[in-house]
Formats: sequence, structure tokens, C-alpha cells
Amino acid sequence: MSLLVLGLDHRTAPLDLRERLSVERDQLPGALSQLSEYVPQSAILSTCNRTEIYVYDPDDIGLVGRVGDFMIGYSGVPGPELERHVYQLWETACVSHLFRVAGGLESMIVGERQILGQVRAAFSAASEGGYTGSPLTRVFHSALRAGRRVHRETGIGQHSRSVSRAAVQLARGMFDLLDDRRALVIGAGDAGRMVARALADAGVRQITVTNRTHWRAEELAQDLGGVAAPFEDLPNALAAADLVISSTGSPGYVVDASMLTAARRGRAEPILMIDIAVPRDINPDVADLDHVRLFDIDALGQAAEINLDVMEGEILRATHVVDAELERFVEWWNSSDTMELAVSMRRRAEALRRQEVARTLKLLGAEPDGEIADRLDAMTNALVKKLLHQPTVELRASDGASILPAALRMFGDEPARGKRRGRR
Repeated sequence: MSLLVLGLDHRTAPLDLRERLSVERDQLPGALSQLSEYVPQSAILSTCNRTEIYVYDPDDIGLVGRVGDFMIGYSGVPGPELERHVYQLWETACVSHLFRVAGGLESMIVGERQILGQVRAAFSAASEGGYTGSPLTRVFHSALRAGRRVHRETGIGQHSRSVSRAAVQLARGMFDLLDDRRALVIGAGDAGRMVARALADAGVRQITVTNRTHWRAEELAQDLGGVAAPFEDLPNALAAADLVISSTGSPGYVVDASMLTAARRGRAEPILMIDIAVPRDINPDVADLDHVRLFDIDALGQAAEINLDVMEGEILRATHVVDAELERFVEWWNSSDTMELAVSMRRRAEALRRQEVARTLKLLGAEPDGEIADRLDAMTNALVKKLLHQPTVELRASDGASILPAALRMFGDEPARGKRRGRR
């Protein structure tokens, strides 16, 4: 098989590079359409901590280069810079990686659950656009099952300190009490909602929500017991806030130093700003201002680091789940390969048998629907079945990896390859 993932994450690339490669959910259809010009099957997983491109192409010639060309063209990041931070994983290593990602084992905050929904969304976007087929569809279905099993059968998520908990910890570390603090939530998406809910649960009672789509701000504000402010009123909302959480998905900065300085002129109280967006919403120059503490997603992730020794047993159990699901997938893949070859082999044999029967009947001058034709057809049919019986049994009983290469050399692989090349 020619499965490949090309990507970068929080361990291989800094935030400023990850945000240049990020693909927002509403941008996925366009990105996948462009990617389809390079590869026949693909899916893009893009979160605050990673951008990964999963592809399948039975013709693996130049596959890394083709996917790399897409990444360069789409992001504008120069090739040499990209190469320093991108990893590539092939075949079962690619599959295992996605299983671990879905289970939260590759997350900045090990064991977090949000990634499972993000994997599901990435697959849905690719599937709805017609960019996946076998085996990539099977890879993602299996990854989602692996992720669900990890969270159902292990306690890996119970010991994980999430981004929302880290935000609460930061707020408590900066302010003595939270119940009298005023919070501003910029953006009403899933990530902002999770952190805002955690702060509300921790005692923050004065919450203002602003969002470009105002009804979303009203919906979240009502859920939190707060108020909604028009997005164009952002400077006034900043002026009153002690705590700001931002996650808009905007391609550019929403808040910069000049805006914050103007908004808070005459006010010297400290302000905590938490930017969980990728690309970032808050210009890093804000951190240079007096009385401002700014945390981006990487800094927040470091604040949420856990003692992995405490989770060692759960991580091991989760790894066993991933390994079991990987074994299940490989078994399916090997069976799919060998059975496809068996079907192809019988189809070719039948076509050759019919050709030879027709040629023999013509040489004998016999009618194609006469008694001789019937006897000749029955005899050759029985002969082909007997000759192919043992090879078919061996293909069905094999583990695929050991017998498939030899079987392809003996029986030919053109029909099988042709069939795969046409899958979408």
C-alpha cells in the first residue's frame, strides 16, 4: 500500500510556522480540491497543534514531493523551511500515528478528548467532498474506533490537565479571587466555549462575549449567564476586562498593542490575556505592555503539562489498544490485497478460457451452442477451477505480507493495480 502522512506538530514546528500551515474548517473544501490535483485520495487534519495531510496513492512515485508541493503552494512557506519541520510516515507507521492522534497520545496535553472530534471533522470534510475511498476511508474509520476505545477502556483522560484547566490555574495564579473579575471571551467557537465554561465554573461571574456572528455570541453568553457585545464594540469590551480569552479563527490579529493601549488608557490594573487561536488572534507585541500577561496556545500547553509518571499505566494501556486496532487493520488490509488478487486471477483465467474455447470451436468448425461446445465449456471450466483451487486457498489463508509479493510475480498484478488506481 502507499499510505503517507506528511505533517508538522507542536513538537516539530514553532507556533508561527504552524499558524501559516493551518487550514480552518471552512477552508477545508478549497484546500482538499487543490490537493486532489496532486493525489487521488486525501484528508487534512488541522488543529491548533498540528497540520497533517493523509494521502493514498497506489502509484507512490514522487508522492512526498507532490504533497510537499501542495503544502508549499497553499501556505507560501518556502520548501527548505518546511523540510526542517515536516515529518513523513509511511504505511503502517502512518496508520499507527493517526490511531495515536485520535486517542490523544500525540497531543500537547496527553489524553485530551477534543482531538477525536477534530479527526472526525477532518474525515467528514474529505468524505463529503469525495476525496476518500478504500483504503483511506477504512484508515479513518479504524482511527475513530481506536480513539473511542482509548477513552472508553483507559483512564488516560482522567489525569490530563486540559487547556481549560490550565486557563483556570493561570487566572487563579494572577488574581486572588475570580468571582469579582470581568472576563471577555472573543470568539464563540468550540475552543473558546470550553475555556469560558471552565472559567465560569471556577467562579468568574461577569462574562462578556463578542463574535463576528452576533447570534453566536448571544448564544454563548446566555449559556454562561453573561452578556453579548457587538464585535465592533471590542475596544470598549477590552477596556473593562480583567481577563481576555480569544479564539476566533481569524486569519489576522484581532487585538494588537495599539488597540489595547488605546482601550485601556488611564487604567493600570493588570490584565490576563489567553490566546488559544491558531493562527493567533492577539499580536505578540501585546506582551511588551505593562500590566499585561499574555499566554498563547504553546505557553498554555506548558502550563497544562502533567506528570507523565502518574499516567504511565494508562498510557501503556492506551498504547495496547492502539496496537490491537493496528493489528486488526493490517489483517484487513492483507486480506483485502490477497483477495483482490484472487478475484483478479480468476477473472483473467476465465477470460483466457473463453478465448481458447471460442478458438477451438472455430478450428473444429463446431457450432458455438452445440453439444461439442457444451462439453468443451464444461471440461475447461472444471480444469481452470481445479488449477486455481490451491492458489486461491493459499491466498485466503495467508497473512498477505509473506505471500503477496511472490503471488503478484507469479500471477501478475496489472488488474489489481488498475482497479486501485481508479478508486476515489
